[in-house]
Amino acid sequence: MQKFWFRIRYTLKTICFPLICIQFVRTLILPTPFDVFLLFLLFLAYLGFLLELY
Repeated sequence: MQKFWFRIRYTLKTICFPLICIQFVRTLILPTPFDVFLLFLLFLAYLGFLLELY
């Protein structure tokens, strides 16, 4: 179970950064409350992965 969780966590961390970049550009072009909220959630998730909270 531990190896499975480490693999999933690494994959999500790898995928999360490009999604944050794309969402940031989208938020700069057309800022809606949903886009800002989604960017904030993605940033918190990525920060949690970096600090190994998940």
